[in-house]
Amino acid sequence: MSPTPPIPVGVRLPLPSDNLPPAELVKMCRAALDMGYSSFWVGDHVVMPETSMSAYPHTSSGTPGFNAHTPWVDPLLQLTWLAAQLPEARFGTSIVIMTLRKPTLLAKQLATISWLTERPFSFGVGTGWLRDEYDAVGMPFEKRGTQARKDIAEIKQLITEGARTYIVRGEHDEPVEKRFIMKPTAPSPIEFLWGGFSPMAMRLIATSCDGWLPAKQSLEALEGHILRLKEACDEANRDFNDLRLVAKPGSGPDPESGPIDRDNLLGYAELGFHEAILEMPYEPAGIGDAISVLERVAARSWL
Repeated sequence: MSPTPPIPVGVRLPLPSDNLPPAELVKMCRAALDMGYSSFWVGDHVVMPETSMSAYPHTSSGTPGFNAHTPWVDPLLQLTWLAAQLPEARFGTSIVIMTLRKPTLLAKQLATISWLTERPFSFGVGTGWLRDEYDAVGMPFEKRGTQARKDIAEIKQLITEGARTYIVRGEHDEPVEKRFIMKPTAPSPIEFLWGGFSPMAMRLIATSCDGWLPAKQSLEALEGHILRLKEACDEANRDFNDLRLVAKPGSGPDPESGPIDRDNLLGYAELGFHEAILEMPYEPAGIGDAISVLERVAARSWL
């Protein structure tokens, strides 16, 4: 049994590549569990433009560490498949761009994942930053924060109650209310973790979510964000201590916002975070390279 870190550390998985095919990815995950990592997370894009004027919000240059040819798999399909290979593991998304999708269909997918895997699921969500992607899939980019609040409420109702009233066309094309049933419901808990840190995000977390999953923020920045989140909770009559906080320090094993090591993990714990996520390199050279990253971070953090 490996020693445990100051707070649990999950792994944001590498993206699919010829260097890390599915069977090797499972081996990497098993090695991570043996080292003491707690969970596995995947990110999300549906389609990527070859060029874009949208600035990436998580780097000083405004340029992401990936491009249009970077391979992304569907996060919910990938995690369902991995869950079948790794019955002892926990899983989550970091993050799903939920407003690219219809909430009713997302609810069906989440309830199905819960029913198939029979374990809790962390649904990290956000609205993204790439207007072009919204245009490509035919969803509105404007007011996506307001839409996200409505979507979360609809999804939660469907996966817990299994029923909801919708307005549909009547016999003569007039709008009528009709009650619909969605089975199965989710037998295991699904927690909604919001990925942003804007004022709108703080209000949404306080009123609609189960926790917070901020990306690529230093400990100093997180301290200020937490004060604002506590204020939002007070305004919403929400107990801040009910929220689950998950930190995602940055891209790669040594992010600009601070490496994952024992001191940083202790710092996250002092701020009230319950878990941290190591972001693996997007496309490691192979399983040996990926395991080397995991070993290096674990060695300086808890082993």
